[in-house]
Amino acid sequence: MAYIRPSADLRNKYNEISRICHKTKEPIYITKNGANDLVILSNEAFEELEKERKESEEARIDRLISKKFDQHYANFEGFQKDILKKVDEALKEIEEGKGIPMESIVAEMEEKYHFDEEI
Repeated sequence: MAYIRPSADLRNKYNEISRICHKTKEPIYITKNGANDLVILSNEAFEELEKERKESEEARIDRLISKKFDQHYANFEGFQKDILKKVDEALKEIEEGKGIPMESIVAEMEEKYHFDEEI
């Protein structure tokens, strides 16, 4: 059942609106000049909606991560082989002198972002 009340009821019948919200756990639609303007929920109903939304968002993120992983790796072994291959390539580059010394990277970062300055 939809509850629709004029905006004047917020001022004149607040306790009644509050009671309906808490009792029914349903939204109350508030109109202004005959058009929908606000929706009011009890805090309990709102928190339940937020919980469902967050769980839905977490499920969506999990689904996207799984899909992306499955697109690139049929199994964990494939993922592991790919990582090990990249580590081997990086080690070979270091042996060939293609790597950049850590000290140079740190110095560049400190200069660029002023890490050496006290806050």
